[in-house]
Amino acid sequence: MRKLSLLTLLLSLLLIPLLAGATRLQGLFEAEVEATGRDNAARDAALRLALEELLVRLTGSRAALQTEAAASLTKEPGRLVEQFRFIEAPAGEEQPKQLRLWVQFDGVSLSRQLRQAGLPYWGAVRPDILAWLAIDDRGRRYLLSDSNEPSVAAMLTQAAQRRGLPLTLPLLDLEDRQAVKFTDVWGGFFGAVTAASERYRPQVILTARLARDAPDGEWRANWQLADGPHQQNWRTHAASLATVLDSGVADAGEWLAQRYAVVATQAGLRTLVVEGVRDLQDYARVLRYLASLSPVDRVDVLRVEDQDVAFKLALSADEHNLRQVITLGRVLQQTADPLAWRFRLNR
Repeated sequence: MRKLSLLTLLLSLLLIPLLAGATRLQGLFEAEVEATGRDNAARDAALRLALEELLVRLTGSRAALQTEAAASLTKEPGRLVEQFRFIEAPAGEEQPKQLRLWVQFDGVSLSRQLRQAGLPYWGAVRPDILAWLAIDDRGRRYLLSDSNEPSVAAMLTQAAQRRGLPLTLPLLDLEDRQAVKFTDVWGGFFGAVTAASERYRPQVILTARLARDAPDGEWRANWQLADGPHQQNWRTHAASLATVLDSGVADAGEWLAQRYAVVATQAGLRTLVVEGVRDLQDYARVLRYLASLSPVDRVDVLRVEDQDVAFKLALSADEHNLRQVITLGRVLQQTADPLAWRFRLNR
């Protein structure tokens, strides 16, 4: 490794500009919304709607839309657009074709402006969420998966995509069905669900029981989210299943953003050491990951000693935010000493 130290330092100079804007969540700065037409007024209205959706995704909260900074950004959404295109969604059996607008925004400029405005910023490194949903549709009971109820699964997936949440559903194959019953999720028996979730290695487990009332047809849901030792419970209700799912996912996003979104503070520096860096491929992997973290503005290499590499990070947020975010991507694992800024590269 000592023989490679000079090469790694040279490589860092080449890689940092390319990787500083790298993302782990694909499509973080993209949005797709309904459009009423292709004329300039309809296009600008759709761009504004897309930017509002993106601001909620990046800050983690709809409350951000009420700020002066958000009002300033959405006043002229076109100046933050890198590219856009209109899409005609295929018609359904009872629905005409729908016109939609896909937009990709300038992520570098947008994230910088959010930080300068003092708004929370939730970058591309986000926890993997596994969702177990028990649904009672007037006596028809089932656990949700992509295969048994694809239309309902699509509602949930779309709600998660709007919030930028990497959410998946269990396979509900033979192994899952033997481990978890409908009554386990419905009754809130989290032990069985947690054990069955281990095969998926999620960082967050989301469970819910949803039922449609017979008299008025309104949907009601009880949600529970577990992020390690941290848990949160809440309820939602709405006239449609799509709305109650969207509300539940939105609340989950708000709660997770409170933990992982960062607010820019006075610039600071933090040195950390990564153990187990055996070759240039490992080095590039660590460098890419550190540069992609939302609290990190710049990464420099201080020294290389055997398989230990010391990095100096220029931060735009508090060190506490960095420690929380750094373990999300499963690239680095903190060593036994919680006070030491030493991490081991996961294989």
